[in-house]
Amino acid sequence: MQEYNELVTTDACNTYLEKADKNIQSVASTFSGTAFPTTNLKVGMQCMRTDDSNNIYKLTSVSPVKWELVPSKSYVDSAVSTGVKSVVNFKGATSTAAGTAGLVPAPAKDTQTDYYLSADGTWKKVQQRTIKEVIDIVHPVGSIWETTTTDDPNVLWSGTTWVKMDAGRVLISAGTYTENGTTYTYNLGDKGGEAKHQITIEESAAHNHNGGTSTANLTGTWSTSGGMGISNSPNNSFSGIISGSDWSGDTHSGSNGNSTPKTITINATHSHTFTTSSVGSNAPHENRMPYVAVNRWKRTA
Repeated sequence: MQEYNELVTTDACNTYLEKADKNIQSVASTFSGTAFPTTNLKVGMQCMRTDDSNNIYKLTSVSPVKWELVPSKSYVDSAVSTGVKSVVNFKGATSTAAGTAGLVPAPAKDTQTDYYLSADGTWKKVQQRTIKEVIDIVHPVGSIWETTTTDDPNVLWSGTTWVKMDAGRVLISAGTYTENGTTYTYNLGDKGGEAKHQITIEESAAHNHNGGTSTANLTGTWSTSGGMGISNSPNNSFSGIISGSDWSGDTHSGSNGNSTPKTITINATHSHTFTTSSVGSNAPHENRMPYVAVNRWKRTA
């Protein structure tokens, strides 16, 4: 082990020169040996360990004493080589076990654009689907497609078959539900409803009709122009509902100047006219909700 001695100006010349020579030799040999020096330590000094592949260490602290490896190219190359050799390709996952970390397997040529690394540890080609295969997923047979254009899905998506659904009909969900105590059931494919509806008597609201009758004139008079009183006067006259007959059996109305009436008749027979007014034009009422018309297609094949 080389030595490092501090030079003192009071040393004799022969002593000073001997220390300086040893120091120069020690610096030149970077304190090579099988152990780190323990005296005359200076931060920044180096030591080559002959027992550790001649790796060089530098003193970075004296309190506490700390020697740190100064990596050389050969050391780095050896460490990298050793480390790389210890790493293997990762193990892909299975349905029952997780995979393990490692190097990604190298992809083959011509796979740079449409391949991906699967979790099972292999490179797989991205599946390319035809338009029909995409439509089979998005719009399988029985599904409905709506559009605000005049596009025909039979033309848009070759290999599929579509039919236009009934015009003027809205969709309602199949099933059973209850509203205000009444249960309604809609089976798949049922149709119902109407655009305009004629109100029936049963559907109309309960109501009254008001009307008026005419007044019948039931007045009449029996009078005389003589001074003997009405009953004994030969000059009786009748009007209105009153008439009379004389002793000869003749019936008189109006003026009867021949005799005193034998019979007085009051005829109040009459009738009343009852009139009510009618309204409405018997037209069906609008029965549709606010709407926007679209084209609706159903896939059949």
